[in-house]
Amino acid sequence: MSSTKNVRLAKLLKIFLDFLLGLTILVCIGLVMWVALSPLMLRKFDVVGSASIPVRIGSGAEPQLEVSFQGATDELINDAFLRESEGILYLETGSIALIAAANAAKLVLGGGLIYVLYLLREIVRAIVAGAPFTAEIGQKVRRLGFSVLLLSFISPLAQFIAASEILHRLPVPVPDLAPGPTFDSIYIFLALLILLLSYVWGYGLDLERDRELTV
Repeated sequence: MSSTKNVRLAKLLKIFLDFLLGLTILVCIGLVMWVALSPLMLRKFDVVGSASIPVRIGSGAEPQLEVSFQGATDELINDAFLRESEGILYLETGSIALIAAANAAKLVLGGGLIYVLYLLREIVRAIVAGAPFTAEIGQKVRRLGFSVLLLSFISPLAQFIAASEILHRLPVPVPDLAPGPTFDSIYIFLALLILLLSYVWGYGLDLERDRELTV
């Protein structure tokens, strides 16, 4: 009975992961198409695009929702506001460069998530098939750990570079803003746990191999 429940749970989890993977792929495709078509949309149809970047409010500045800029800029900014609870600066802009920079950072995160979700789906698929304890699955668990660890560094770094580039193109903001985000240690801890699990997984396979040879 317990085994049947576990298989059913694994099947539901696989369906959920399939949905998440498909949705992430569609979002990434949409971002690529938006970046590719934004020059045509902005120039021909005179629409305003949007760009969002993680930021930190500089020291000594009072938290504000509305953001203004002191000085002239070559970039077209229709509106700018800061969501304090998120630490995200939202820009309504007609600048192709700003839109491309903001979405490039999101694509880095999306690409990493696609690979992580793919590995998770493969592991769950092996559980559904009743063959989770194999060397191949152990390698995929190890890859999952390294992928999460790498993504925990690359994603905030890509967002930090995009935020730095966008803020560099803009005049002095009020309140004072600095690029964000910082690295989140939670994801690093999660990656280390997965890597530890992969080690235990491999150690268990080695023990099973030795037992079979002994028998």
